[in-house]
Amino acid sequence: MSGMPSLTDAFRRLWQPRKGLFWLMLGFQALSSALVLFIQLHEPPAGLRLMLGLLALTNTLISWWLLARLWRGEG
Repeated sequence: MSGMPSLTDAFRRLWQPRKGLFWLMLGFQALSSALVLFIQLHEPPAGLRLMLGLLALTNTLISWWLLARLWRGEG
């Protein structure tokens, strides 16, 4: 029977600390979180806020792409 993978199987597919892709994904996620935290705490001017927000969003999208590659077993 080939149903949905169990939670343990899904976690094993994503938790791959021996792969550089895993650490790159975590790095992009951490950078996105740090940028959003900075925006919330310091309330920079609108232009800088927009630029940092777009950078955080871009980092999140790259992180999702890396996560999908890890899920498929690439890299």
